[in-house]
Amino acid sequence: MILVAVCLAGCAKTPTTNYGHLTQMEFDAWIAVNKQAGWQETPLGCWITEVTDNPSGRAMGTLDEYPYMRIEYTISDLEGIISSTTDALVAQRIGTYDKTYYYGPQVNYRGSSSIYAGVEEAISTLHEGGRCKVIVPGWLLTHNRYSSKQKYLDNMTESTSPLIYDIKVVDLISDIDEWEKSVVKASLGDELAKADSLADGVYYVCDREADTEEDFTANDQIYINYICRRMLDGKGVDTNIADSAKVFGTYKSTATYGPVLINWASQASEITMTSSKTSVVNGFSAALFQMRAHEKGRAYITSANAYTSSGSGNAIPGFCPLIFEIEFVDK
Repeated sequence: MILVAVCLAGCAKTPTTNYGHLTQMEFDAWIAVNKQAGWQETPLGCWITEVTDNPSGRAMGTLDEYPYMRIEYTISDLEGIISSTTDALVAQRIGTYDKTYYYGPQVNYRGSSSIYAGVEEAISTLHEGGRCKVIVPGWLLTHNRYSSKQKYLDNMTESTSPLIYDIKVVDLISDIDEWEKSVVKASLGDELAKADSLADGVYYVCDREADTEEDFTANDQIYINYICRRMLDGKGVDTNIADSAKVFGTYKSTATYGPVLINWASQASEITMTSSKTSVVNGFSAALFQMRAHEKGRAYITSANAYTSSGSGNAIPGFCPLIFEIEFVDK
């Protein structure tokens, strides 16, 4: 009898959970209770609750036409609890505002690796400047792409709660590098004519001439003051100057402020910072390498020469051009 029981147990099939079916039933029940006049269901199962389009703007087009876009958004759950926002006023209202964070339009790649299927469907009919509020069900909160609603449901491997996106398409971008360069040139303004182009996407403006033409040599130890600003809004995000750090909201009582050690090298890419020989971003090192004793200037650099598409924490978003104010000083 024991052998028979073991055999039967071994032959029994492990039941599988149909996450798609369960998710759809729960979501449909919520919609049945909360649906309001004017809500529109999309072919894949999103519900668009508000739309304010801008027909005079450029249509979303294809990924090949506009692979990048700048968007503003606020994300919440079905209870209205906000989990993420690009709006400073919203962040202040819910108590998550941080003076050092970047608030404003974010650059997003429109490919499947970067945007959820439901969000992509919801904004696909908008124009530049258009906005919509959409309830995205769990089966569309995926980076995968399928041809039908049923296939999205069939491919669910876990329960995923719906999210509400309030999203605005601010800009459509056909060439991200050219867009960033245009931001840099606009920031330089009339100073563009006197700026030195040090590399593709790196410009330098001298504010105080060096007091010598003598070059530094490899292994020299140089000291600088610096301020790093986001070009998108002009706010400072990093500095070695205590008073400036207090203004920016980045001051830390445990940090050491004062001139920073730069370890010189035979080429820009080998320049490092502090006794720990920390590497620096390419645009910053390119500017340093052509400066001399007691010179002061500003480097304007695209993200390709800084923190690229990844950004750096909450202070520097992806595809964010930067301004470095640099002064060579005595220790």
